[in-house]
Amino acid sequence: MSRVATKGALGIKPEKRKAGPSTRLRSKSKKRAAYEASPAGQADLGYMGRVKQLPCAACGGPPPSDAHHCKCKPPFGAHCYKILPIGGKSHPEDTIPLCKLCHQDGPLSFHGHRNAWVERFGPDYGFIPSTRAAVAAMLGEIDF
Repeated sequence: MSRVATKGALGIKPEKRKAGPSTRLRSKSKKRAAYEASPAGQADLGYMGRVKQLPCAACGGPPPSDAHHCKCKPPFGAHCYKILPIGGKSHPEDTIPLCKLCHQDGPLSFHGHRNAWVERFGPDYGFIPSTRAAVAAMLGEIDF
C-alpha cells in the first residue's frame, strides 16, 4: 500500500483540536504592584474610585461609572492634562466618568467609535476640569 492511499481526499484537511478559553488572568508586573502599594498609588486609586461614583460626563447617566483615561490629543499649547499621554494611559487625575454605553458597549461608545463620540460630545479632555471640580466638591475641598 502506498503512502498516498493512507491520506484523505485531496483538499480536505483533518480537523484541528480547538483550544479552550484561557481562564488565567494576566498578572500584574512587580513595578505596577509596587506602585499601587505606595502612598501615591493609593491616592490615585482613591481618586479613580471617586470618579466612578460620579454620573456619566457625556450623557448624565447615573453612577456607577467607568473611569475613562482621556486619550484625545489637545491642540498645540493647550495644558489640559497633568501628564500628556503618549501611546499609553493618561494620569489617573485625567480620568472622567463614563457609563458603559458611552465608554465601551454602546453604538456610539468612545472605544468603539471614537470619531462619532467626539463629534457628538466633543474631545474627552474637555470634561477633565468639571470632573476634578466634582471630586474636589465630593471631598469638601470646595463649595459651589
